[in-house]
Amino acid sequence: MIVRDLMLGAWHVRLEGPASRTGPLGAVLAPMAVQGDAPAPFEMVVSADGRGASGIVADRVLWSLPLPQAGWLGILVGQTVATLTGLLTRLLFVHGAAVAFGDCGYVFIGGSGTGKTSLAVSFLGRGARYVADDLVLVDPDAETITPVTLPLSVKPWTARAVGALPSGREVACEGETRFWLPVRTAVGPVRPSRFVFLEGRADPPRVRPCSRAQGLLAIARQVSSFSYRHRGPDALRGFARSLREASCVTVDARSPGAAVDDIMRAAAP
Repeated sequence: MIVRDLMLGAWHVRLEGPASRTGPLGAVLAPMAVQGDAPAPFEMVVSADGRGASGIVADRVLWSLPLPQAGWLGILVGQTVATLTGLLTRLLFVHGAAVAFGDCGYVFIGGSGTGKTSLAVSFLGRGARYVADDLVLVDPDAETITPVTLPLSVKPWTARAVGALPSGREVACEGETRFWLPVRTAVGPVRPSRFVFLEGRADPPRVRPCSRAQGLLAIARQVSSFSYRHRGPDALRGFARSLREASCVTVDARSPGAAVDDIMRAAAP
């Protein structure tokens, strides 16, 4: 059994388990940085046979689950992210992706399979910097998004949708999923100037402006700080502040990456 301690910005994570599990998991988590909050230390213990894992905070087991032979790495990364969201005390979160052009941040929000990752990759191909995939952290006081830089989780259908990946490196691979860290990443907080809500699967794509109130409702429908009852008032105030000077658009597209130009035009203030 291997013990590995990671300092992910201000978050201390300890991994314990066989090297075949802690090695790839540590490689995926290592680029992640949590700034602007002080989450409680977290320990993940993977069984010696790699068939189960538990998450522990303050000597209390928060969760235990079986692990499959294939797909275990994505599950453990997802459990780590889910644990973090429950430990945040100041920052807000929403399930989404984000990139930045200069000091202008684009936040892509939608359910699983709507194309957030492929849209982020398409923007990176236009010269944007990588901010986050899967987990977007919002500082409600500064009204900025905090870079997380957890590697992109590139599934086969994402790879087919985007073609060439942006310049970067593969930090781990498990089954058909590649964990890819782009070279161009944001180095500091970015103001979320554009919110893009991925909804339907139209072909050709439809891109249209929406109100900030509609945007706030769309965020509330996703997995976000709204999902935790005790964070509801904070989430309402914080996301409303982040949206007040942003432009919002909704996108119905089978392949959102093909609508980059339309999104940039529609989201322009």
